Amino acid sequence: MTKFRKNILLIGLATLGLGTAPMLALANTGCGPMGGGSAKFAEQIEKRQAQLHDKLKLTPEQNAAWKTFSEKMKPSGPRNRPDRSEMASLHAPERMEKMLVMMKEHESRMTERVAAVKEFYAVLTPEQQKLFDEQFSKHRRR
Repeated sequence: MTKFRKNILLIGLATLGLGTAPMLALANTGCGPMGGGSAKFAEQIEKRQAQLHDKLKLTPEQNAAWKTFSEKMKPSGPRNRPDRSEMASLHAPERMEKMLVMMKEHESRMTERVAAVKEFYAVLTPEQQKLFDEQFSKHRRR
C-alpha cells in the first residue's frame, strides 16, 4: 500500500508540473503569476498573441476563431494555492486530497486549452498551421 501511495504522489506531482508548463511556455517570461508581476505576465501574453496574429496573416473569416482562441488561452487569474502553514498543519492524506483537487483544476484548464487550440487550428490553412506549429515548438524548447 505504501508503494501505491508513493506512486500516486509522484504521478500527481508530475501532472501538476506538466499542467503549468504550457502557461509558462506561452508567456516565456521570467515572472509569472507567482513571481512578482502578474500584470507584466499578462502584458507579455498579449504581446506574444499579437505577434502570432500578425505572423499568421489571418483572413477576416478567421478572426472570429482567433478571438475565441485568444480568450480561451488567457490565464485564469491567480492560482488557488493553499497557504503553506495550513498545508503543514494537515495530515498526509488531507494534503494529498488538496493536491488532488489542485491537479483536477489544472487538468480541467488544460483540457479547455487543448480544445481551444484544436478549434482554432482547424480553421487555419496548411501554411498557417506550419507557422502555428513552429511558434509553439519554439516556446517548448526554451
